[in-house]
Amino acid sequence: MQTPFLFRFRESLAGLPSLLVLLALVLAGVQQTARLVRHEDPKPVQIALFEEAPPAPKVETPPPEPPKKVETPRPVARPIPVPAPRPAPKSDPNPIEQVRPAPETPPVAAQPVARPAPQPTPVAPPAPAPQPVAQPAPPAPSSANVEAQYVGKLRAHLNSIKRYPTGREASQLKPQGKVRVWFVLRRDGSVVDVGIDESSNSMLLDDAARKTINRATFAAFPDGTWPGEGTHRFTADLEFIPVG
Repeated sequence: MQTPFLFRFRESLAGLPSLLVLLALVLAGVQQTARLVRHEDPKPVQIALFEEAPPAPKVETPPPEPPKKVETPRPVARPIPVPAPRPAPKSDPNPIEQVRPAPETPPVAAQPVARPAPQPTPVAPPAPAPQPVAQPAPPAPSSANVEAQYVGKLRAHLNSIKRYPTGREASQLKPQGKVRVWFVLRRDGSVVDVGIDESSNSMLLDDAARKTINRATFAAFPDGTWPGEGTHRFTADLEFIPVG
């Protein structure tokens, strides 16, 4: 048996009247809104501008006066009483003169006759001591000698600080030889450049010679040496001998 068509949609049909009522209310509200007339106020609006009153001037109160220092009264030095001078004794207007007896004259003793004193024998003056003869000052060393002494000190210093190369290669090869190294110094003793003049045929020894120059501390040039030269080139022979 088939179910009727309207019976199947009975729930939808039951809510249809409510939808129609709601739609009628919406239409009525729209019509009422359209009938509203804009209300205008016939009275004009007046706008008045008022100037703001200037702010009242600030009254500056004077700063309080600092408290006055009350000076304590200083003690008044009392005068030291001075004793009144005593009256001097009155001298007698008529002093009695005492008569002193005349001194007796002592008897005059016989004066001895003065004998002429013996004249001293003239003594010859001592001979003047011989004055020491001033020895002439030693001659000042020449600039060539000073330069030679300076170079000798440089080479002795380098030989005292040289070090035999260390490392695995040096311990295996044990190179031995002499390296002539050259180096340029400024007058204050600082190193400008360094190089090898004659190699020892061993890179280890040549490198050790360069390190010796860079590690050394040189004194400044003596006054009067190498005049007019700002730098000077020196050479030194460094001999390396393996230990053991």
